[in-house]
Amino acid sequence: MNKNDVALNFDTAEYYNLQEACDYLNRKHKIDNLIPKKLLKQISSRNFNTFIHFRMDNLSNKPLRIQVESYESNVFSDNIYNLAQDELIPFIEKINKVEESISSSLVDELYMGFILFKVDEYTLFNMSLNSNMDNATQLLLSDGFVHKLSINDDPSKPSQLNEWSVDIDGKQYYFEEIGGLSFVVDSIKHKDLVEFDNKVPFLCTFDKRDTFSFAQLNIKIDDLIILHKDLLKLEQETLNNEPIEDKSKFEARRGVSHKKVLAQSLAKHIADDCWQQDTENKIKVGEMCDIVWSKIIDSGLGKELPDHRENIKPWIKEVTPAYASEAGRPPL
Repeated sequence: MNKNDVALNFDTAEYYNLQEACDYLNRKHKIDNLIPKKLLKQISSRNFNTFIHFRMDNLSNKPLRIQVESYESNVFSDNIYNLAQDELIPFIEKINKVEESISSSLVDELYMGFILFKVDEYTLFNMSLNSNMDNATQLLLSDGFVHKLSINDDPSKPSQLNEWSVDIDGKQYYFEEIGGLSFVVDSIKHKDLVEFDNKVPFLCTFDKRDTFSFAQLNIKIDDLIILHKDLLKLEQETLNNEPIEDKSKFEARRGVSHKKVLAQSLAKHIADDCWQQDTENKIKVGEMCDIVWSKIIDSGLGKELPDHRENIKPWIKEVTPAYASEAGRPPL
C-alpha cells in the first residue's frame, strides 16, 4: 500500500465538513482544485442532504423547545378535513402529546450532542450564491434529523420517531414522517434570549411572538456536514456527468403539517357555527376572523395561525355567507 492510499484511508470517515470532503476527493482523484464553495454548488444543485451539528447546555430560565411539523402519522384514520368539530379536539390532544414527546427527546439529545439537523434546500441555495463565504446565511428551516446511533437514516423518517411514541389509552401514537423543525425559546425577555444566543454556537436572531420566540440560526459554509454515503453518491453523479434533475427550482413542500390542517379545519367549523347562529346577519368576515383567531388560540393551535388575522379569510372562505363579505353601510 503506497503512502497516498494510507493517507486516503485516514481521510475516509463517516461524515465530513465540506473542507474535509474536498480534501478526501482531492486526494482520491489526485487533484487540488476542489474547494468547499464548488462542492456546495453541486450539493445544492443536486439536492443532497447536508447537516449542521451543535451541542449546547441547558437554559437556566425559559426552556428550549423544538417545534415539530408532521406530514404523516398513525394518529389519523380519516380525512382530517371531513372531521366534525367535536372530533378535532381528541386529535389535537394526541398530536400535541406526540409533538411534546419528540421535542423533549430532541432537546435531550441535542444537549448530549447526538443529533445532526438537516439543512433545507432553500438555505443551501442561498448559501451557494453567497459571494462571501465568510458571511453567515440564515437557516430558514431544518427539515429533518439523524441520530448518532442511526446516522444513515432518511432524515425525514428517522428511526427515533417510533421510539419516541406516546401511549394513550393502551395504543402507541407516533409520527411516521416529519417536515420542519424550528428552535423555540419560551420567552420574549431579553435576558432569556441572550442566554440562548450565548450558548448556541451560531450567530442568532429572534422572531418574537406573543409569549415565545423563534430562534433563527445563521450558519456558515464551515458549519455544513455531509455524510460519507451521500458524498459518494454526489461524487458518482458528478463524475458520470448525470443531468441535474429539473425541479423547477423550489418545488412545493410536501403536503401540509397535520396541525396546520387541524387549525384550518377548526377555523372553518368555528366560523360556520357562529354564522349559523347569526340570525340577524350582523357578523362580517373581519369580525369573524377575530372570533376564530381567539378560539384557535384557546384550542392550543395558536402557533399555526398566520401572521395577520385577516389571513384567516381563505381558511373560512368556503363557509362565508354573502352578507358577511358585503361592505358595511357608508357613513352619513
